[in-house]
Amino acid sequence: MSKKLSNIVKCLILPIAVYVIFFVFSKGRFGSLPGMLAIGRQFVLYCLVGWALMHNQLMGVWDFTPGAVVALAGIIGGNIALSTNTGVAGLVVFCILSAVTLCLLTFFVFHFLKIPSMICGLGMVLIYEMLTTQLFGGTGVKLTKDITLLAKSPYCYVVLAVAGIILYILFNFTKNGANTRSLGYGQDIAMSIGVSLTKTRLKNFIIEGIFLGLAAVISSSQRGSIAPTLNMSTLSLGFDAIMGVFIGLNLVNNCNLVVGIVIGTFTMKMVSAGLIAMGLDSNLQSVAQGLFLLVFIGISSNKDAVSKYFADKKKSAEILAKIKA
Repeated sequence: MSKKLSNIVKCLILPIAVYVIFFVFSKGRFGSLPGMLAIGRQFVLYCLVGWALMHNQLMGVWDFTPGAVVALAGIIGGNIALSTNTGVAGLVVFCILSAVTLCLLTFFVFHFLKIPSMICGLGMVLIYEMLTTQLFGGTGVKLTKDITLLAKSPYCYVVLAVAGIILYILFNFTKNGANTRSLGYGQDIAMSIGVSLTKTRLKNFIIEGIFLGLAAVISSSQRGSIAPTLNMSTLSLGFDAIMGVFIGLNLVNNCNLVVGIVIGTFTMKMVSAGLIAMGLDSNLQSVAQGLFLLVFIGISSNKDAVSKYFADKKKSAEILAKIKA
């Protein structure tokens, strides 16, 4: 088996195994074609958020604001698009501009005030959620049916494919992508050879804003409306996407990170749907998802040690057999 084919098989083992396990244990309630298509439509939003977080996550920046940015950008962009009567194009443009502005604000607070990213992210979540209750009279936004086109199939997949191609190019074939990887694998070394941490972070937060803007378009179009949010209720979107990114980061030895996040995000959406099909309540679902992620990362992080253990055991058995002979 060629190395390329071997890597493809290793990447696909995880989602296939998850599918088979939940299909068997749910007694067929999980895994039907309509159900998988529904998972696919939900996956678009979470994949866009995962891609948005990719560059910063690789550099060790924990950003918990995606859910709040998606909600607030959707409210701002949706209301402006409705008031200007610019339709789908206006929704896309204004959501992206709003999300980029919010991400730049997060960047300036985090980078220049030197607040730890986790604390900064949680603080900005509270601010952004508060703004959803204050802007436009605190009514959120309710979109007209004619501008929710991009949430429907196949348009949502077209958005995802175009976004994925753009991100793949940005990450693999640009100077910023190379700088991001350098800073992610060794910040001090990268900075010592002239890589600018400030410029790279700035560009990555702009990229995050663009993709969160697209996520805001998909989210608002799927629901048809976005309501004001409080009490950190937007955190769940970011956490679910981060879990997909974690899986992607653990697959980088077998596939590109952009593709790994696709696999990771789709796998986590299958896990969520499978747990629902098995009848678990929301609290147990969260526990099961956390355990799944811990087990996967634990296995991935220790696979070299496990391989060495079995190789040593095999070698010992061969030596023992020769001695007995």
